[in-house]
Amino acid sequence: MREFLKDGLEPLCYLLYTIAVVLSIKGILSIKKIVLACYYVVAAIVIGVACYFSPVHLNHILYNLFFFATISVLSYYFKSLVSTKTKRTLINIIFFINLGAFAYLSIVTRHLTAINNYYYAITYLSIVVYALLYFEDLLKNVNELSILHRFDFWLVAGYLLYFLSCFFIIFLYDNFDVELRANLWTIQNTILFISTVSTLLASIWIRQRRY
Repeated sequence: MREFLKDGLEPLCYLLYTIAVVLSIKGILSIKKIVLACYYVVAAIVIGVACYFSPVHLNHILYNLFFFATISVLSYYFKSLVSTKTKRTLINIIFFINLGAFAYLSIVTRHLTAINNYYYAITYLSIVVYALLYFEDLLKNVNELSILHRFDFWLVAGYLLYFLSCFFIIFLYDNFDVELRANLWTIQNTILFISTVSTLLASIWIRQRRY
């Protein structure tokens, strides 16, 4: 069970996210949701391979690539959610900071085969900022549609819970011994599972109310 929580739960969560996004699609296909669904499918495959079928150095390469893919896709996603040019510009700036960090990690220092918790922390914090920009936008543009009936609200709320928690975990990662670090991955995956299930249940609830 412990091994499943550390290795198997994460790819399962991305499959559940895929289902949640597919269930949220209505009428004309939304490009941003197609991108999200494809991202989650690829994420489930890549993380599954990284955890079960790859040596340590390849595992690290796949995770580093996965984190860059995450900030790329979510930067696009959040740009489609916010309503002002200023916020979209800020998201672009944050993305290029992440791009610079990834380029430095992979090209300058050639540490793509190693876990760099500070690079991950930058990614986590970036997505937390994205989520806060969205919620600030949501509060400023209140309309008759309840926020509880919006799939994006539940998805972003889950993101905020997961990435904020993981920012503090990964930032302190080097301060713990090897045994405890394995437990930290389990904690992260458990938080991800909670976020995923809440998003999936919300997607099902919204779909039922719609029909």
